[in-house]
Amino acid sequence: MKKIAIVCNSINPDLVEYFRCKIESLEKSQYKNNFLILKNYSIDIKESSYIYDSSYSNKAFFDKKVPLDFIRSFYILYVLITKKTKVVHFTTAHISNIFLSLLLKPFNIKQIFTIHDLVPHPDKKSVFIKMYNKFVVNFLSDEIISFSKTEILKQKHKNKFIYMTLSGFRQFIKKPKIGDKTILFFGRIESYKGLNNLLDLIKKANDLNLEYKFIIAGKGEIEKYEEFKKHENVEIINRFIDDSEVQELFKKATFTILPYDSATQSGVTILSYAYATPVIAYDVGALCEYIDNEKNGYIVDYKDNNKIIHTLQTITDNKVLELSNNSIDIFEIKFSKKACQNYYINYYTKLMEN
Repeated sequence: MKKIAIVCNSINPDLVEYFRCKIESLEKSQYKNNFLILKNYSIDIKESSYIYDSSYSNKAFFDKKVPLDFIRSFYILYVLITKKTKVVHFTTAHISNIFLSLLLKPFNIKQIFTIHDLVPHPDKKSVFIKMYNKFVVNFLSDEIISFSKTEILKQKHKNKFIYMTLSGFRQFIKKPKIGDKTILFFGRIESYKGLNNLLDLIKKANDLNLEYKFIIAGKGEIEKYEEFKKHENVEIINRFIDDSEVQELFKKATFTILPYDSATQSGVTILSYAYATPVIAYDVGALCEYIDNEKNGYIVDYKDNNKIIHTLQTITDNKVLELSNNSIDIFEIKFSKKACQNYYINYYTKLMEN
């Protein structure tokens, strides 16, 4: 029976949460003793004989502690070899993965990488992410887990890829709701997220006197979108949103909106379902894979704000309740912690037995 090491060097809260979900699935598995857990030292997981600190860097690509990670990778290599590990799964992107992966190359150890964004969002870090992805796909990896069927089909090395549904979220609301005729844009303010598209939608809605409030909540550069402030039905919360505020925002929202110019998948979509809130999004990237049109939200053609307006004009409270209820049901089946654990138990079991 093969031993598997699971690695999380990132301290991104969402990625750490997914990592914890995987570990919980192992605790329930009959193969618990066949795993090693490698993590960033700041991730608080109870100490055990099979858990090791594999990195100290707090940033994914550049950090003053990177030299420590490089040195540490030699010790981790020693651990993996002495424990007779046959598979290493790097679950998050991190520069320290590169050090360990290169050291593993001469040994007969299968390397699996999870890549959350095969096509990086066009922000300041996109150049580094592209370089990392290209090096992983073309040289380091034996197998790659991706959360986008759409992007896998575009890849040169399709045979390396395994599709898996992004999951591992906690469900917060288990009863359907209507909301307060509020449309929520949630998440960090980035140019690719289509704030100009949202502004166009708001103007159209206000021209028709639709009684919807719009909330834009997230940290980032909102200054370039000053025109939002001209509209009385727009509330801007331009800072980090803590957990208690997140809960209130999604509870009052009728819909979450993703007017993105580009995307792979989006954790905001699944988070919205966790609060029984249906989603409206443009059909970009892999968003259509996470929205069942007219069941737990609406997927419309890119920039088709007229279609969104028509939906808001004609939708009934009964339909909103139906969408909300479906969001709860589909979340439990596809995106929950239980679903995530089932995906990974099945995946790791096949790895060990083959």
